[in-house]
Amino acid sequence: MDIEQSFEILELDRGASKDEIKQSYKDIVAVWHPDRFYNNPRLKQKAEEKLKEVNVAYDTLKSYLSSEQRMEPKQEKAQPDAAPYDKTEAVVEAGTGIALSLWSYLSSLFQSVVTDVKTGMEQGSLDQSQRGAGRGRRKDKGMGRRGGGRGRRKGRG
Repeated sequence: MDIEQSFEILELDRGASKDEIKQSYKDIVAVWHPDRFYNNPRLKQKAEEKLKEVNVAYDTLKSYLSSEQRMEPKQEKAQPDAAPYDKTEAVVEAGTGIALSLWSYLSSLFQSVVTDVKTGMEQGSLDQSQRGAGRGRRKDKGMGRRGGGRGRRKGRG
């Protein structure tokens, strides 16, 4: 089926947009759907034939528009105005990628430092509690300032 005939079947002008084609297709399917004519076999048969024709026309126009759109971007890239934008966009994307990579690296570095400090503090508190186990009391109980106490003292009996 040719393009002109497809536009005719979908009741559209040649310059119709993709959205207009889709809307027209939906409208025609709603009108000619065979399920609407379940009680009249003759009309049901006619609707089935019409719907097949509409489906072929719609598929033809979809493929025509998609092939037309594939050609358009190549033409747009050839324009000199598009090149600076593409370079600028590429530089911005590269810069964003570098910034995100740097942020990720610094974040993981900071997290590892915090983990190391936290682990060191926990180990340090364990070491201090183990080292200071005997510091609270003197070995020679009750000796006071002068070192006296229960032990033997010279001079007093």
